[in-house]
Amino acid sequence: MPSHSRIAFFALALLVAPVDAAVKSKAKRISAEGKPNVIFIIADDLRDYAGWMGGHPQSVTPNMDRLAKMGMRFTNAHCNYALCNPSRTSLLTGMLPSSSGVFGNEQDWRRSVQIAGKPTLPEHFKAQGFTTAAAGKIFHANHGGPEGRLAGWHGGRRGFEQDSAWDLRFPQAGVQIPDLPVHTGQNFNGLNIWHWDWSGIPVAEEKTDDGQVVAFAAEFLTQKQKQPFFLAVGLYRPHSPWYVPQKYFDALPLDSIKLPEVKADDLDDVPDIAKTHLKDGLHKLIVEKNLWKEAVRAYLANVAFCDAMLGRILEAVEKGPNAKNTIIVFTSDHGWYLGEKQMWHKGKLWEPTTRVPLSIYAPGVTQADSTSAQPVALIDLYPTLCDLTKLPLPEHLDGSSLKPLLLDPATKRDRPAITCMNGGKKAGYAARDERWRYIRYADDSEELYDHQSDPQEWTNLAAKPEHAALKTGLAEFFPKEFKSAVRPVAEIVGAASPAGSVDLVLNMGDVLGIADAPKLHGRGVFIDASLEFDPLVDQDSTLLAQGDEQSGYALHLVAAQPTLTVFANGKSTSISGAALDKGRVNIRAQIDTGGVITIAVPGHSEVLGVAPFEQGFPQEPKAGLAAGQSFGILKVAKYPNSTPFDGAVYRLKLTILPPHQVAAKKP
Repeated sequence: MPSHSRIAFFALALLVAPVDAAVKSKAKRISAEGKPNVIFIIADDLRDYAGWMGGHPQSVTPNMDRLAKMGMRFTNAHCNYALCNPSRTSLLTGMLPSSSGVFGNEQDWRRSVQIAGKPTLPEHFKAQGFTTAAAGKIFHANHGGPEGRLAGWHGGRRGFEQDSAWDLRFPQAGVQIPDLPVHTGQNFNGLNIWHWDWSGIPVAEEKTDDGQVVAFAAEFLTQKQKQPFFLAVGLYRPHSPWYVPQKYFDALPLDSIKLPEVKADDLDDVPDIAKTHLKDGLHKLIVEKNLWKEAVRAYLANVAFCDAMLGRILEAVEKGPNAKNTIIVFTSDHGWYLGEKQMWHKGKLWEPTTRVPLSIYAPGVTQADSTSAQPVALIDLYPTLCDLTKLPLPEHLDGSSLKPLLLDPATKRDRPAITCMNGGKKAGYAARDERWRYIRYADDSEELYDHQSDPQEWTNLAAKPEHAALKTGLAEFFPKEFKSAVRPVAEIVGAASPAGSVDLVLNMGDVLGIADAPKLHGRGVFIDASLEFDPLVDQDSTLLAQGDEQSGYALHLVAAQPTLTVFANGKSTSISGAALDKGRVNIRAQIDTGGVITIAVPGHSEVLGVAPFEQGFPQEPKAGLAAGQSFGILKVAKYPNSTPFDGAVYRLKLTILPPHQVAAKKP
């Protein structure tokens, strides 16, 4: 097992989490002696193609099937949001997206005011005395793009990691995903969609990212740990790019591939809000290029590879010293579309993307080869694992324990599984019980499917009056409100001074809409920031941005250089200081009403430039303000690796300067 210094671990943790949180977590740890171990294994983008689920006749997954038969398999399990970040956030915090306010892949869950102070699943186990270890993607992370960057699009290979949750971390503290041996963007499939590509690759299994992750987990499991452990293993496949060793493709002759069963007019009876994906024309492109079979084959190859990786973990458990006292959970963050309803990728509220494999093996609790068709959700795993290990339940959990079902497969549940899509006033929901799926969108349009007679969800029954009571009953379980992840305006924006200036004391994650953001027309701004900078994580990150490309500004870092970018009349002007060194730094930036822009790092560098205006911003922007969000005003085409600033921010103060005063003409 690669060695990881506890001292180094906590040193890095202090860079990305408040000091008092780390100390508080350490102080609360108690003994977990005598409790069972937990192995939590989560695949990425794995739909019902586990063999035991029957999703595809050519899916070969002997290890998933073997694990499912060791304990209980749940045939009606669903994610709570069909995107990586909100799904994983929901699972690991035990909070529905409507409770946490987290519903986007670029939204840093660690900044949510609803989550603040509430322990995540691994944090809770660590505080209760378990040794916590992780390998691979657990919280949201990404392959790092064509460069395999540590930070970047969707958080990069570090992602939205919670360093304080782990005693041991592979590939290293602060990093979730090992570097891919072949970076995405090769365009093997000819689609020229860099994040969605597929091909067999000439790389040994143990050299792949998942191969490295599994090797760490297997080595960990061969050793007798001093304390009960919580080991989390993230298998990145079948997430794209679908690059796995060539033999997994060779095992699936292209001509033999069976396509998903689809209905040509399937979308004729669904509301317009459900058909927005048709605008991208992706399904039409796949069909025109005759790539449908290739895509299905690539996905199946990656599922088979995922299964092989799972097999190595199971083998390590069985041969190691922990087999008799270890709970094993296997699941996925959400499903995946392969052309159903002309959909590809993930999202929406239909069965192919909400349904996930879920199997739980708990020695002394589960019965071998048992099954439950009750509606369950990933939100239920946090309380279930607490129940199985006899840990206290945190008060914030939205789910309920599955232990009664594990003990008695005949047990019934009295609530459906709830999946959300979008957030705030645009949130829509799906409720799935034993028989029915009911979808209600933000505009009150509906879908209703009877899985007893229509497992493909081809016939929308929502308009039939005889189902009114059924819909009302299922809708009772939809969240009554969607809480905001950001602070209220009153906590962010101060009162205007007599001279007209406005002060804002900001936290990372603060967002103000256009109606609440302070006015910029005819004004300048002054920004004062104090932060902990780590070039490996924050070299291309955004601290603060307001406005749009017509009128606005951003304080960000480009290749570790503090940069002030000003937008006016559709053009941008940037100035950058010298590259920062690792450690605590202060940054001050100003856009004044006299035509000068400045960025300074006291004791380090100061740069002046000419603003694209002389009397304050020439017009009011059409977008609001955000602290610590990637992209936004910085467009992905120009700043493809922009990411939210990840480190500790000790101070972020924004002053909107008084409006420019035009001197009165002499009579």
